[in-house]
Amino acid sequence: MNSKPSSLSEIVFEQKDIEIFKIPDIKTRISTVQNYFFPRLEFLLRYTLDLVQEVYEVNPYETMTFVYKPSNRKNAKENFDFDEAHIGISGKRDPNRQLTIRRTDGKPFAFHPTYLTYNIVLDGGIYVNLLPFRQNVDKHFIERVSNLWRENINALAPILALNHVSYIPAHKFVTLKNVFINDEFESFEIELYSPIHFFPVNLERGLEKLIISFIALYPLVDSFVAVGEGRTPRLTEMLNKFSEWWLQDSEDNPEDEEVTANFDIELANIPELESYKFIRAGTWWNVLARDNWTCCACGRTPADGVTLEVDHILPRSKGGTDDISNLQTLCKKCNIGKSNKDSIDLRF
Repeated sequence: MNSKPSSLSEIVFEQKDIEIFKIPDIKTRISTVQNYFFPRLEFLLRYTLDLVQEVYEVNPYETMTFVYKPSNRKNAKENFDFDEAHIGISGKRDPNRQLTIRRTDGKPFAFHPTYLTYNIVLDGGIYVNLLPFRQNVDKHFIERVSNLWRENINALAPILALNHVSYIPAHKFVTLKNVFINDEFESFEIELYSPIHFFPVNLERGLEKLIISFIALYPLVDSFVAVGEGRTPRLTEMLNKFSEWWLQDSEDNPEDEEVTANFDIELANIPELESYKFIRAGTWWNVLARDNWTCCACGRTPADGVTLEVDHILPRSKGGTDDISNLQTLCKKCNIGKSNKDSIDLRF
């Protein structure tokens, strides 16, 4: 499948696709990945960037350039192996403007260190990844990014929670508001990423969620690039535009079918999943906003490092409906601790 797709419905990633990563010869494997995955990923990326242009009223093609992995250096004696394939964007380098970012050794960066990509994992899955710094950057740049992050955390946290965006290093807990200022890990360790959608992935199974996650993370890559170039970032404005677009899209499509998952195994009997798996995204957002993006049980918010979920007060198994009056915000820990036998309204 090396022909370029002509519509989003033609973008399909199948389970058999992972056989490509098992090709023994590195150069052949890289070439096959480029010919097999890149046409689909590039169409997906361009489709997403067209939506970015619509949502944020900016032209990403003016400020961003495409990045690819793996790259096949035809004249190289050796091609390096790779653990993932990706295509995405980074800041477009202006040869007439020196970046304000420096490495920890004091040397200036020649290219922007921030990437936003669609990533293919070798065991057959795709996710969105924001890599703020590919290498260690100086503390001055981290401080500027951190200040920008914290100034907008109240708007950022619900958007990241809505799209289930996580951050690493996963082995070291740090609250969301402090993710860029923790001295226990290096700057290149920091990543933000969407959930992995395992193959098969298509328009009906995962693709739309991936696109929305990419759009949600775009303001960050745009702002980090601006900081690196000494320009004024527009993060606050862009986050407001995302919220307006999301809410308007929910109002314009009230008859959209509720999102349901096609599980290969029986998950309906797992209590912690039963409460939220059928809630439409627009309703999800409205419940979280009504409850001020705060767990009704413990009072924590995404800024405290928790993932928020929407819970049915009266479980569906007992006749509970998806009406907003029967829904409440709980963090993942509190939601798991609340069994289907509980019908407690924790909002009061």
